[in-house]
Amino acid sequence: MNDTTYFGSNNQMENIAFQANDWIDDTAKICGEVAVDCSDTAGTLEQALKSAEQLRREHSEWESITDRLTSEIENVAHATVEARELSDAAREKLEAGNATISSSMAGFADLLDLINRLGTHITGFAAAMEQVKRASQAIDNIARTTNMLALNAAIEAQKAGDAGRTFSVVAAEVKKLAQDSRSAAVEITETVNSLASEAEKLAGEIGSGIEGSGNAQAQFSNMETLLGGLGDIVGQVDERTSEIASNTTAISQGLSESRTVRSAVSDANDRMHKQLSTAFNDVNELELRANRMFDQLVHSGMSRTDSVFVDLALAEAANIIALTERALKDSSLTLDALFDTNLVQIEGSNPPRFRSRLTSWADANWRPEIDRIKNSNSAILSTCCTSSKGFLVTHLSEYSRAPTGDLAHDTKYCRNGRLLFEGIDVIAKASEQDYMMAVYRHEGDGTNYNIVRNVYVPLRFEGRRWGDLEIAYIL
Repeated sequence: MNDTTYFGSNNQMENIAFQANDWIDDTAKICGEVAVDCSDTAGTLEQALKSAEQLRREHSEWESITDRLTSEIENVAHATVEARELSDAAREKLEAGNATISSSMAGFADLLDLINRLGTHITGFAAAMEQVKRASQAIDNIARTTNMLALNAAIEAQKAGDAGRTFSVVAAEVKKLAQDSRSAAVEITETVNSLASEAEKLAGEIGSGIEGSGNAQAQFSNMETLLGGLGDIVGQVDERTSEIASNTTAISQGLSESRTVRSAVSDANDRMHKQLSTAFNDVNELELRANRMFDQLVHSGMSRTDSVFVDLALAEAANIIALTERALKDSSLTLDALFDTNLVQIEGSNPPRFRSRLTSWADANWRPEIDRIKNSNSAILSTCCTSSKGFLVTHLSEYSRAPTGDLAHDTKYCRNGRLLFEGIDVIAKASEQDYMMAVYRHEGDGTNYNIVRNVYVPLRFEGRRWGDLEIAYIL
């Protein structure tokens, strides 16, 4: 044992005591900073873990998209094959149709030539009929003349008496022949006129047929050109279909190769997620140990800075208890309302907020008190009364603003009625100590966090643990 520990001047002893206190304060400060750093690191890892989980979700979505794309590409490939087969069949049919039309046009041309020749014959027949008609008219004229001569001869024969009787018989026969010739000529003329009329009609119809056949021939020619153009288009479609099939095959190959990369990414992400989860759990455990050490240091009185906030929290918790018990005594608050756990969600709130039968009374009576506590020290970030299940029945006026619908704003400034019960809160609510110290991540706007030190002081009413008065501060 070192004798210098027991001998020396009073000034030396005071110097040693002063140095010891500085060392204790520094140790307490370092422990607090370790707890803060652990909480900060846990928060960082938590964000990294959330990012990894988001990556896993996005990767899963990517897998789903690529699977659907692969399925669609396969459908396109099948459809392309079918389209190519159809285009080939269409091309063959068009070529066969084109050949048929070409053959039909050749036959149609022969028919048209035959009709033209028939028209020529009909025209010649009409000319012959005209000649027959003229000959018939000549016969009629001769018959008329013969008939006149026979009549004159009969008259002269009658004048001659018996001498002209034989000549009279001849004249009568000649007259009869002339009459028969005239009748035949008239009949021939009528027949020829009828034939000429029919021939004229037939010639007209043949002419119309020739004109219609010419139009039909032109239409056939246009159709042949059109079918030739359709054949070219089908050929181009076939070429494009071949290109699509080639590109589809390349895409399918790329998707197949991407599956290998996707599997590698998925495996790497799973390993990263597992490692982050392990690290997060380890840091959380380290954070809890640091918090326990920090709590024990403050309870031992070794951290004078934190003890200031402990004393404040203990005194203000007593004030809250006294205020509440007076309300219970004068019946302005009932025990059932105070311990009401039937929380009703506020419609449309995001994040979700709730009300209980205690809410209105707490807003009117507890909120002014916690506002006053917060304003008593600039290091205090937040003060609130939280139930044993993490229900923030009321909050500071600063954090009880009207919601705007903006998630970041409502997360940060609409905290009254929230349910926040995780991590160190669960341990604190189960603690039976006169108070508990902890370091935790204050939620903020949901993206940015503040690392705060927190004092939990139990609030008991008529012997029942309701929850805690919490004072969060930053040194």
